[in-house]
Amino acid sequence: MASSIQSTKKTNKQMEQEKQDETKNENRDKLTYDNEVIKKIAALATIETNGILGMSGNFFQGVRETFGGDESITKGIRADVGEKQVAIDIEVFVEYGQSIPTIYKEIKENISRNIHQMTGLELVEFNMNVDDVFTKQEFHSNKSNSNSDPDRVE
Repeated sequence: MASSIQSTKKTNKQMEQEKQDETKNENRDKLTYDNEVIKKIAALATIETNGILGMSGNFFQGVRETFGGDESITKGIRADVGEKQVAIDIEVFVEYGQSIPTIYKEIKENISRNIHQMTGLELVEFNMNVDDVFTKQEFHSNKSNSNSDPDRVE
C-alpha cells in the first residue's frame, strides 16, 4: 500500500512539474507592437475622418520637412503601448465649420476599433488637441506656401 501512495505522490509531482513547464513555455511567447505601428494605425484612422485637414507636428518635424525630409504620416501622434493597453495623443488641424466634439468622438471610435481589430489592444486613454482651424482652401494654400521660400537662392 505504501508503494501505491508513493506512486500517486510521484504522479502528482509529475503533473505539477508539467504545469510549471507549460506556464514557463507560455511566458516565453510574446507578441509586441512598436509604437510606430500603433501611431500609423491611429493616423490612418484619423485621416479617414471628415473634418480633419491634417496632423500637426512638433517643431523638429517641421524643420525636417522644410529641409527635404519625408513628411511622416504619424507626425502629431504620440502613443504609449503596453502589453494589453494603448494611450494615444493626437494634434490635428480641423476644417472650419465642423463640429469638433463630433470629430473627436468619431476619431476616438475609429482609432479604438482599428487598434483593437488589428492588435487586440484596448484604447484606454485618448487625447486630441486642436492646433488650428482652417478652411480647406486656406489650409491647402498654407501647406503649398510652406514648401516654397521666396528668399531662397537656387
